[in-house]
Parts: sequence; structure tokens; C-alpha cells
Amino acid sequence: MTLALHGGNASTMQILSERLAFWFLRLNGFLTIPNFIVHPEGPREDGAYPQQTDVDVLGVRFPFRAENRSRPMPDFELFTGEKRPMVVLSEVKTDQCRLNGPWTDPKRENLQKVLCAGGFRPADLADAIAESLYQKGVWEDESLVVRIVCFGDRHNSGLERSHPAVPQLLWKRHVLPFIYQRFDQYKLEKQMHHQWDDDAKELFATAGQSSNEGEFLTSIEVVDRYK
Repeated sequence: MTLALHGGNASTMQILSERLAFWFLRLNGFLTIPNFIVHPEGPREDGAYPQQTDVDVLGVRFPFRAENRSRPMPDFELFTGEKRPMVVLSEVKTDQCRLNGPWTDPKRENLQKVLCAGGFRPADLADAIAESLYQKGVWEDESLVVRIVCFGDRHNSGLERSHPAVPQLLWKRHVLPFIYQRFDQYKLEKQMHHQWDDDAKELFATAGQSSNEGEFLTSIEVVDRYK
């Protein structure tokens, strides 16, 4: 994360895409694990045990989530309409939303490994749940929803056609406006936050320095850790 002057009182903040997705989900009541690593279940032919892949942010949200009983904080509509516990497997991009090979190639069985490691359902159901996630991006029964959610800078019409059930949450259309509104409308309730990490503290500070939502949006640069 770096800061630079931007216009008058506001500043430009750089934040890693995974950290922004993490805080968006956390502010929406998710219990979150960043960089949930999928480890190998055995060696390759050369004897090595390479990392298989990772879930950028894994989150679990319970349906009775409610923050601030006297002045309830409205969460993002995608989550509030669900009346069952929700598990989210996040794919995070700085450019166009898309799913990487590990989440679309059933032969690699990465989703089965995530499901078993997370323990959301018995292991003997992992193949059936994974099949639905590979094909549609969502699986559900009467008491749980597991879905893939993609974060990015631009909408992907091809992903919408192949996986219409996968939400595409865009940084400046969905994520940052939600964060600004949360920090602007509940600035007094959120002002005591010394336990937060530096990313969240700077998001809050940048929101406070911005005269409106548009200025806040132009004050945030979402960056890729690998570039």
C-alpha cells in the first residue's frame, strides 16, 4: 500500500486487489480467510509437492448477521437476500473478471480439495458439490449455499454466458461504492478501529478525506501483487 497526494485534501491509495476483496467481504459480515491454499495430496512424478492453487479469499456468512441494532448497517444486496449460510470462494482480478483453470477444469479436482479442507459438507458429497461448482459456479441445498464470486475491474460477457450464476463484482461499480457508503454513513461508529490492518485504516481515512463518493473512487488504485 502506498499513498500520494491527490488534488486538495484527498490522497491516492494503492491497495492489493485481494485485500480490497477481503475487506469488502468482512464489512459484509463474512468470516474470512485470505489466500486459502490448496495443498497437494501426494507427490508429483519427480517427488515434489507443489502448491495446487489457492482461493484468493474464502468467506462464510451466516443468515442472521446484523451489525448495529440501534441503526442497522445494510449489507450488499447479493448477501442480504440469502436466508442460508453462504460460503464464498473468491476469484480476484485487477482487470476483467474471469475464472482461472483450477476452477473450471474438473480433472484437477481442486474444488474437491477446497471443499474437503473447509469441511462444509461430508467428504462423500465433495464430488457432487464440485461438479455443480465447475458447471454453474454455485451449489445449494436446503441449508447451505456455496458459490464462486469473481471480483474485477470489468464485466466479462463470456463468463456471464458460461457461468451466469457467478456474480461479477466490479471495483468501482460495487465494491468501492459500498465501502465508501459504509464508512461515510457510519463514520462515528467505525472511528475506533486501532485493531484494523493498515489497508482498512487507510480506506477509512481516504473516505473521510473525500468530499463525495466520486472523489473516493478516483482516490483508490487497485493493484496486482504480481505486477
